[in-house]
Formats: sequence, structure tokens, C-alpha cells
Amino acid sequence: MAVLKPYFSFLLIIVLLCSCAAHKDSALKQHIPPPQPIKQSQDFNQFHPLADLSGQRKMIVQHAINSLGLPYKWGGLSPQTGFDCSGLTVYTHKKANIIIQRTTRAQFKKGKILSKKDLQPADLVFFENPRAKKAFHVGIYIGDGIFVHAPGKGRQVTYAYLDNPYFIKYYIGSRSYL
Repeated sequence: MAVLKPYFSFLLIIVLLCSCAAHKDSALKQHIPPPQPIKQSQDFNQFHPLADLSGQRKMIVQHAINSLGLPYKWGGLSPQTGFDCSGLTVYTHKKANIIIQRTTRAQFKKGKILSKKDLQPADLVFFENPRAKKAFHVGIYIGDGIFVHAPGKGRQVTYAYLDNPYFIKYYIGSRSYL
């Protein structure tokens, strides 16, 4: 048993080092920054603007928040299968009885154009993909500079901040379907 202890410790260290290296590599392939921690003043369960929202806006924001932690799934359109970024927006809007286009590009093209300063909860925010200039990424604005999105393979639905330097750089516009 004493002979196995050093071997086991060495093996454990190798496994941990490899898993950390693999994790960093997969995060870099996403081209989406890791999520930032929620600021002290923010608690999604007591998100203050919800009380003031119209029924449809509230429904979209609630379903976006409820989707946090669900897996990313290319082509995914439901909590059971997971979501891709445009699948999440289709799902949340459908819950509010609003039918929107399936692809991010079509959502960007068809929605009502908004300036960033006019964003309201449930509006959509769009970003260019630095790897493929014709591909877009979309998230659901929930207020206070925060949006919910499905960032990519191997990740979960999460939130991000519009003032993150990454998202400032690749922001291409906002749209509304309300």
C-alpha cells in the first residue's frame, strides 16, 4: 500500500494538470469570454425591473433566467435538449407568444432596430463572430447591462455584461420583436 501512495499522488497531479490544460484550450476555442461573477448588487431571483415589465417582456426575461445552466446544444430549441444562441431566443419569445426567425442572421435582419441606449429587458443583442465574419451571436438583454446567452459547445447558458471589452468590440446592434 505504501508503494502505491506516491504513484497515486503523481497520477492525480498529472490528471489535474491535463484537465486544466484541456479546459483552457476548449474555452479559447469558444471565442466567448468566461462569465463574470454577478455584481454584489444583482440577484437574478429579485431582479428589480421584472415588476415593471409588460407581460411579454417579463415572460421572455423569466424564461431566459430560468435557462441559466442548461447545456449548449447546436440546433437546440428546448430545455430538454439544450440551446444554441438563436434557439434560446426562439424559445423565450415563443413562451411569450411571439414567433421569431430561427437563425441569428434572420433575427438580426427582421427585428426592429434599436440603439444600445434604448435597450429594454427582452430585447436582443447581437455580436459578430471574430472567426467567421458572416456568423452572428445573439443574447437576450435582461437589464442593468446584462444579457443571457448560449455561448457555445461545451458551455452552458450563462449571462454576460455588455460592458465586457470582448462584447464591446464585437457588438453589431440590437433588435426588438416587442
